[in-house]
Amino acid sequence: MRQRIQSAGTRVTIEKLGPEQTKAITMEIAFLGRSGFRINEPEKRYNLKSLKGDFSGLQLVSYMYVGLKQIAPEADPGIDLSKEYATALDFLKGRDVPQQS
Repeated sequence: MRQRIQSAGTRVTIEKLGPEQTKAITMEIAFLGRSGFRINEPEKRYNLKSLKGDFSGLQLVSYMYVGLKQIAPEADPGIDLSKEYATALDFLKGRDVPQQS
């Protein structure tokens, strides 16, 4: 359930950012995670240049997954969060997510 909520929140954040910023964040996460993220260790934290905040590995993997689905749906994200992503989409159906200008 926690991962589904995380995916929904990530989706809302990504949609607010727009395609160019989404691509920049997604690529930065992919580059940072090329040797893997510690997704089961929430105390391990990561920082991005393209997005303010302090993130767990699981949060970054969620951002990367959602970002890839937005910018390159056919790409293999390297982790299967399809059920969580589908649940997040169902949760967000009908919600108006404003674009950041």
